This record gives sequence, structure tokens and C-alpha cells, in this order.
Amino acid sequence: AYRVSRSVPVTVSFNYGRGINTQDARGIVKGLDSPRIATTDFFQLGTSYQVGRVSFASDLFLIDRSNEQVYIPDDGTYELKGPSRSYGFEGKASLRLNRLISLNAGITQVTNSFYRGTAPRVYVDSAPHTVANGGITLSGWRGFYASLRYRHVGNYRLDGEDATIRASGLDVIDLAITKTLSHWIDLNLNVDNLTDKNYFETQNFFESRATPTAEPIERIHGTPGYPVGITVGLTIRLAGKR
Repeated sequence: AYRVSRSVPVTVSFNYGRGINTQDARGIVKGLDSPRIATTDFFQLGTSYQVGRVSFASDLFLIDRSNEQVYIPDDGTYELKGPSRSYGFEGKASLRLNRLISLNAGITQVTNSFYRGTAPRVYVDSAPHTVANGGITLSGWRGFYASLRYRHVGNYRLDGEDATIRASGLDVIDLAITKTLSHWIDLNLNVDNLTDKNYFETQNFFESRATPTAEPIERIHGTPGYPVGITVGLTIRLAGKR
């Protein structure tokens, strides 16, 4: 990391990392000849800026995998499907409006993700390319602490060769409120999926039968997300706040 100057609050950074992931036990047993271990190389070039109540950070990234690990929903296993490359950008920002209210937001955008060495090109599927979040936080107003959080996942392809087969995205809002009743007890309220949005948490594309006697066909299978949910609780600190 390099700070441009003492008078300019900008820092430029470069990061590199390598990760190792393995096949699960079922994948190894089912595919005795398949690779057991894959590596992931991660390159990131970023910049950050902070002055007063404003902070901002952004970066460009490139991810090279020696073998893309893919979940197989039909039998619940994982398999390694060949070397892949992904690249894109990230950005996040925060703004403190006053001593009580602050805003924050972030986005990760994968601009391309594909298997290396394929012709015609085969793209990595079943992974969203756009993930974003945002929120507003209230801190310490008459003993109240609250946050309103938004999360977004863009629609994404479910087939590496056919871009028209896609999973729908989702937009969900969550609310959390804490009221300090005394130095040693808080009342908590959490509302998940505040607007009761209908959405799918996960989606997969594979062949299945509607009934045991029906012909198998390829279709999208989805796991519904939870409807609006309310949780109320108490937090008790035996030692109290200091």
C-alpha cells in the first residue's frame, strides 16, 4: 500500500493471495480419477479515500482458478470442471451525516467469468455477477439503535453455453432495532424481509421428472426465500455497560 502524500488522503494498494480448496468426500469417491485439489490466485488493485465524514474504496480484481468447483444439485456433490478466469470491480462508500445517522453502500460486479481454453467459449454459470448492499444506521438517539439494510443480487445465467437460461435476482430489505432500557438490558426487534418480497434464495438448472412416470426434462429448480419474519428478544449484560 502506498499513501500518495500527507496532504492527499488517498491510498493505492496491490494485493495478491492464493487459496486452496478440495473436493468433498462424496465427490472424491464418485470420481476417483478427478482432481482432488484446486488453487485460486487472486489479484487486486485498489484505491481508498477518507476525509472527515466521507470514505470511499474501489478496486479491480482478477481471479484465476486451476479448477472451478461447481455444486451438482442433482446429487448434492461438488466437482472440479476445469480452469477458469473471472474479473471485475468493487466499490464501497460510507457517509456520516451527523453524530446520529450514517449511510453506507457497496457493490461487487463480475464483468466476465469463463473457462479458460474453451472454444467456443464456455462461461461459468450458477453464480451472480452483481451483488450490492446499502443501509442507513441510527445510533444513540434516546437509547435507540436501528439499521435499515438493503441487499441486491442480479439475475444470472444457469447454463454455461445458453445465456437465455437465467436465474431471477432478488431485492430484500431487513430492519433491526435495539432499545436500551437500562445499563444492563436491551430490547431487540428484527424484521427480516420487511416488504414480504417473494423471491428465490437459490436456483439451479438440471434435468428432473415432475412425477415418477413422466419424461425427464430440463428445468429451473428454485428454493423460495423466507417471507417476512419478526424476532423479538432481550440482551442482558450481567456486568452492565461501562
